[in-house]
Amino acid sequence: MEGLSNADIAARLSLSEGTVRNHVSSILVKLNVSDRTQAAVIAIQHGLGNQ
Repeated sequence: MEGLSNADIAARLSLSEGTVRNHVSSILVKLNVSDRTQAAVIAIQHGLGNQ
């Protein structure tokens, strides 16, 4: 929701960039969307994140 890169997310969570990439890919598949923007729209529609 903040528009962070995989590297930024990894640094914040003390994870490897590859781990973040895998988790993001899994989320996109589960939401049946092709990119982070579409995932963010779904999150906003469901009241998640800061609006």
